[in-house]
Amino acid sequence: MKKNRFINFFVILFTIIFLFQSFYKMEIEALENSEVENVRATLIYPQHAILGEGSIWSDTDRVLYWIDIEGKKLFIYNPKTNCNQEFQLSDLPGTVVQRTNGELLIAIRNGITSFNPHTKEFKVMSHPNTVTNNRYNDGKCDPQGRFWVSTMSLEDDNPPKASLFKINRDFHSEKIFDGVRIGNGLVWSIDQTKFYYIDTPTLNIDEMDYNAASGTVSNRRHCISFDHNFGHPDGMTIDNEGKLWVAHWEGGRVTRWCPITKKLLLTVTVPNVSRVTSCAFGDDDLQSLYITTARRENEPDSGSLFKYRFTNGIRGSPAFKFQG
Repeated sequence: MKKNRFINFFVILFTIIFLFQSFYKMEIEALENSEVENVRATLIYPQHAILGEGSIWSDTDRVLYWIDIEGKKLFIYNPKTNCNQEFQLSDLPGTVVQRTNGELLIAIRNGITSFNPHTKEFKVMSHPNTVTNNRYNDGKCDPQGRFWVSTMSLEDDNPPKASLFKINRDFHSEKIFDGVRIGNGLVWSIDQTKFYYIDTPTLNIDEMDYNAASGTVSNRRHCISFDHNFGHPDGMTIDNEGKLWVAHWEGGRVTRWCPITKKLLLTVTVPNVSRVTSCAFGDDDLQSLYITTARRENEPDSGSLFKYRFTNGIRGSPAFKFQG
């Protein structure tokens, strides 16, 4: 009888411990979920681009550069005047960055092209892509002023034939790696030791070790993986705390992630738009998140420019310029 009581005591004790652990786990999960803030972006310019992309803020000109890939256009948005200047391009652009001499560098399908918005002069400076059915897609400058740009296939190539290139300051190009489907979302960590990269169909952000002096990467591995409920990861930027911000194609949102804990921290919903393509921090204090979108039937505001203004201290990091 005493033995049975002893056994029953421990059964009850273990049951209590199990229930307590389960309850504690539920409380922790609820707390983590409650920490994911949800905010809503505002429509600021009804451009209706076919495929708005490539947003980047100029801290010197105080304007937002962005593009319409399918419309073959460059836009310069001035928030002070709410004016969105348009420039027609010769072919499909993938992205745009600013040069330290004040000109722009645009990755157009027929070449990496320097453009002077004042004189309207275009000049092809480099053209590393040699695959006929590829075009340039997303790209950014690294902290040392080199231009990194991905390509993507205009066909459903298998195996994938796109690549990531680096354009050095003398316009000499190098291939970083190939085997890419849709290269997107390039950013460098605040301490310049990591490089983050998105190949959209993989549904991953990859992390690599970055050598700032040589401009090389190594030890590629998955950092953050998305399920299909998020749509497809597209453009990406980074804030001054080192957190990653990802635009979600067919996901209708931009999300903020910690690359160390892999946790979702914040969601910016883009109302009534599913194809969210890129994001960039802007305005004088870098506390506004600008968001580009692409057109879709039955979504009247799609293709427009959106914005969310932070008042809680979140701010971006200045975009690097091409030093060539």
